[in-house]
Amino acid sequence: MITRERSDKVKLICENTTPDGKGIFEINNKRVYIPGILKGEEVEVEKNKRYELKRIITKSPLRIEVKCAQFDRCGGCQYLHMSYESEQDLKKKYINGLMKDIYNNKIPFTFMNNELYYRTKVQMTFKESKRHQLALGLYKENSHDIITVENCLLHNKKANELAIKILAILNKYKLRAYDEETNTGILRHLLIRYSETEDKALVVFVLATKILPKRKDIVKDIIALNMGVETIIENYNIRDTSIVLGEEDKIIYGTGFILDKILGKKFLIGSNTFYQINHEGVEKLYQKAIDKLELKGNETIIDAYCGVGTIGIIASSKAKNVIGIELNRQSIKLAINNAKINGVKNINFIAADATQKLNEMCLTNTKIDAIIMDPPRDGSTKQFISAIHKLKIKKVCYVSCEPTTLKRDLEIFKSLGYEIKSLECVDMFPRTFNVEAITLLGIKK
Repeated sequence: MITRERSDKVKLICENTTPDGKGIFEINNKRVYIPGILKGEEVEVEKNKRYELKRIITKSPLRIEVKCAQFDRCGGCQYLHMSYESEQDLKKKYINGLMKDIYNNKIPFTFMNNELYYRTKVQMTFKESKRHQLALGLYKENSHDIITVENCLLHNKKANELAIKILAILNKYKLRAYDEETNTGILRHLLIRYSETEDKALVVFVLATKILPKRKDIVKDIIALNMGVETIIENYNIRDTSIVLGEEDKIIYGTGFILDKILGKKFLIGSNTFYQINHEGVEKLYQKAIDKLELKGNETIIDAYCGVGTIGIIASSKAKNVIGIELNRQSIKLAINNAKINGVKNINFIAADATQKLNEMCLTNTKIDAIIMDPPRDGSTKQFISAIHKLKIKKVCYVSCEPTTLKRDLEIFKSLGYEIKSLECVDMFPRTFNVEAITLLGIKK
């Protein structure tokens, strides 16, 4: 339904809401998606390059007050305009609908007690005002525009506070933000990793040069904040790239790592370490993944795409032997250290391509009882899944952060004779579209 008021403004009613929180409209016989609008709401939108919400005329009963001033500009959150309960309903509907072709059972969800301030990794970009005052912001969705954000509702509160105070210190010394267009300035990004269990922080300055003016004074002032900063790192990114971290680091304070705990095990975290960003969520996720395998204590298991060894080290107390496989050599070094820190002796970490390593195991007839795999968003590969099949691994626990690639890979498993024993989700990323899934697969009898 459309009512025209002026040539550039349109009144219309939202027909439905997409799983990622966009309102669905029919305009001039075309389907249009506009963020931040709920089913049944009458709104006024304006077309510039695209249709944008100008005002809500009639609100949905599901709408709540948006407490972030940048919600309609940033795009980092999709669901701040609706209750967490409404978000849960959307996610359930989406995942069950996506998986219905390959899994008939209702998919259970585990939701978080804390849907805000859970991100223990803060990654922000420096920008400047017209008066050359530094500010911190986040990239607008699908663009390189930096939206100034002072208090992100998803970032850990202490990390938020630390970022604001570091910004004040940098402004005190009149440092300049890097400008992509003119290739001038120094500061590109600020990265903070925070350990909730230890109340410690790691700080990374991503620089466009290898010189940080007033380095000693800046470090001294940050430590004087008494906010648990355990280490400070300079990272040099002199390339014309959208990738945040460069390849070279310099530790300017501390060891370069902080310690965190998951389910009672200790883990070192570095500047470029893959490590789950929701502490409440990761404990629930890993516990469920390990429990699904029902280990008896006499098994040899693989932790594939193991990163710094988190899942494998936690699972080691329930297995005879654990083999962690990870391509990133820096992560493997940390994994070996993490095993030593925890006194775990029944785990062996291998720096290798997981597919290649599994195929080598096929040649030596290595007996593997179970595998836990936690690949990146792109999912796994047909070759890797085929290697699992060749090894005749009876139990597979697949942890996924991207449901669409998970579905694709589950279809490959099914074509090779595996069946889905169980599938459930953990809402690791509240107020956003993302969700983690845990699937247990077994060979059909």
